[in-house]
Amino acid sequence: MTNPHHFIPNTDSDRQDLLKVIGAKSVEDLLKGIPSELRFTKDLDVGSPMSELEINQHFRKLMKNSRQTQQTLSFLGAGVYDHMCPAAVNQLTLRGEFLTTYTPYQPEMAQGTLQALFEFQTHITELFGMDVAMASHYDGSTALAEAVIMALRIQSDRKRVLISQGVHPEYIEVAKTYLANLGAELTIIPLAQDGRTSVDALKSLLKEDVASVIVQTPNVMGCVEEQDVIADLTKKSGALYIGNVAEPLSLGVLNPPGYYGADIVTGEGQSFGIPAAFGGPFLGLFTAKQDYVRQMPGRLCGETIDAKGRRSYTLTLSTREQHIRREKATSNICSNQNLMMLWSTIWLSMIGKKGFSELAELNLAKSEYAKEALQATGKAALRYSKTPTFNEFVVDIKGDAAEFVKKAAAQGIAPGVPLSRFFANDKTGLLVCVTETKMREDIDALATLVKNLG
Repeated sequence: MTNPHHFIPNTDSDRQDLLKVIGAKSVEDLLKGIPSELRFTKDLDVGSPMSELEINQHFRKLMKNSRQTQQTLSFLGAGVYDHMCPAAVNQLTLRGEFLTTYTPYQPEMAQGTLQALFEFQTHITELFGMDVAMASHYDGSTALAEAVIMALRIQSDRKRVLISQGVHPEYIEVAKTYLANLGAELTIIPLAQDGRTSVDALKSLLKEDVASVIVQTPNVMGCVEEQDVIADLTKKSGALYIGNVAEPLSLGVLNPPGYYGADIVTGEGQSFGIPAAFGGPFLGLFTAKQDYVRQMPGRLCGETIDAKGRRSYTLTLSTREQHIRREKATSNICSNQNLMMLWSTIWLSMIGKKGFSELAELNLAKSEYAKEALQATGKAALRYSKTPTFNEFVVDIKGDAAEFVKKAAAQGIAPGVPLSRFFANDKTGLLVCVTETKMREDIDALATLVKNLG
């Protein structure tokens, strides 16, 4: 029987086995020595059960009169997301033996680290719908830049890269930096009126010199891209399709890029329990088709057997110039994010497949409620009303969005990211993110603020 209590190790069958060894028929038999008049037979007056998330919210309310008088309510997203992380994840990850985790050069001494890497790779390939995953990268932006360079190696006779305007602007800037001295041209595919990559523009830009096409979904506007159409056009042109996922929790409700035949898929793993922590450290995700495994940067961990036939783990591929001939090296990534990798692996294992989907559905439902609540104020208009989104979306504020954000911050609420941060001419756009950590009363508080200040 499956144990419904994830953090209580004993299943019903476990308890029966224990009782059998003890010689008792039930737990009640163990209490016979306690006189009945001393037993408490009523339910404890502690209220109804609460999830860990609800308990956290409850304690925040209790803290209102403490020294911490102001709790900032955040609806920030744009590549960094506020997600629930069970306390058990932190407790396990922050154990002393993990804090100094580093590259497992000696496999006989690092089987635990190698197994964690192998489990991590397995999780990521399943989520992205791809064949192989590397053992982690610095962050999403550098993973994407490495994917661009990898595509140029594979398509060595092509020197142009097409990247959607919907890819996070900071990711684009990192890619430009990587390509600065490689003789390759980076061309932006504009967005259409619906907030998604313009298919017409893509058709006009796809020529025989294009090595790869890069699209992020959900994109920086929160819009879900038409991956099937874009992937089909890219494949027919002979270019490689690179998918990027800055919010991988969306894969709990959306098909992954690999489902549409992506050649390389990258992403950011911060959503998997890793705190925002003032912008890092984060976790780069990198996957590819098996055909391109020897062109992947970094390292891959594999499962094998030792001389005695026992299951063991080893670095199967490590394509750094420190390990192989310089001309055969695919990158000089000096270390991977082992601690962040372990953090995310424990989080994914603890959440499980069902929990992952439920969490994604919760994000989707709460953001849809927020859309309705904000529009009802009459002070915010949903910019892309006919385009599906996941947990963040753009509203247009009456007036300057950046100024509104300043006023809202003075009230203890970070209402979102003004799009003028990324696009100088976009003065009214506000990117709002709503995750499972926001209660109905939090969203209503944001709506009230928009109504009063917008």
